[in-house]
Amino acid sequence: MEGHQNSKQDKTHFGINGDHFDAKYNDALEDRWLSINADYRKQYTTITDDDVSYRTGEFDMMTQKIARRTNRSRDQVLEEIKNWHL
Repeated sequence: MEGHQNSKQDKTHFGINGDHFDAKYNDALEDRWLSINADYRKQYTTITDDDVSYRTGEFDMMTQKIARRTNRSRDQVLEEIKNWHL
């Protein structure tokens, strides 16, 4: 993905609701998402291509879209991505 050449150290991400995320944690979740997204979408068939398409730096926004689409909180979505079993 573009934009991942930058050092991930000292970066802080803020979510839609002003949530503060450790950059390493957020990057690990994004990497995890890339490996599970096909299976995840099989489980949640209401998720659209638009919901899961995002640009570098917009992973937080994508997870918010998934949360809205599946009627769950963003924290629930993040926790599920983190613990998803392939």
